[in-house]
Amino acid sequence: MNGTLRNCRLTTVALLLVSAVPPCAAAQEFVCWPIARGETAARVAHRLTGNPSAAYSHAFQIRDPARRMFVPKSQYRNLKAGWQACVANTSVKSPPAAFAPEVTSAASTIVPDDPAITSASVDGDRVFRPGGSAAAPLTLAWARWPSDAVMAAWIAASFLLIVICTAVAVLLAPNPIPPPLQRAGDAFVNAFARPLVDPMSDGPPIQTRLRFVRRKQQLEISIAPGPGRRYPNLVDHKRNVEYDVTRVMRLLGHRLVVSDRLRAAGKWVVVPIRLAGVKQTGVK
Repeated sequence: MNGTLRNCRLTTVALLLVSAVPPCAAAQEFVCWPIARGETAARVAHRLTGNPSAAYSHAFQIRDPARRMFVPKSQYRNLKAGWQACVANTSVKSPPAAFAPEVTSAASTIVPDDPAITSASVDGDRVFRPGGSAAAPLTLAWARWPSDAVMAAWIAASFLLIVICTAVAVLLAPNPIPPPLQRAGDAFVNAFARPLVDPMSDGPPIQTRLRFVRRKQQLEISIAPGPGRRYPNLVDHKRNVEYDVTRVMRLLGHRLVVSDRLRAAGKWVVVPIRLAGVKQTGVK
């Protein structure tokens, strides 16, 4: 399978997974009350909203003041002393602070450690309500996103990052050269270097490297002058380089063709070749 196509498919799958993540709740203003000892999430929801099932809605959250964050709903069966029940009051347009919501008091900026809770009877049912100024509810000016949605978003983002890094690594990794092109590249290098060998010099006449471009189905042969030499290069010896490339291609026979113009890449002269029976992608 074409490597680029495979990487595009992986990225598409990751984007679909991110799109499937439940959307985070809009920024809301929450009003919070302390939870009475022994209360359950359903009883607190019934006390504050009149609907026990509201405990698992986005408009009802349980907050841990010590950590300054909402408690995941998976922990609602084990409520702890000191936690607070928060009910959405009004929606706001500004974005929520994700990790450190600002806490202010609806009646005073000083919040007592143990606000008094009084009881009252409504329609024959005994419910709890905050009483007096000391029991004034807390208002979260900017509520954080629901913890479960944030966790899901982080997991999806991490997965997407892994997929992107993998795709980049695959793109940057050198493609294995098919054996026929590897042999052709080695033969080209040997034929090109043979007339340049100097018996008086110990160093190789040229430096070479091979790179297979899968998308174009071609082999890029990069040639640079050996230590202390200036040939080959396209600045001073373009005609000579073109002549030598033509000479070598004749020696290798008609099974290979130069698939594009020679180009310079720093000190390198890049010669792209391909098998004569293989067409480049997109070329009819």
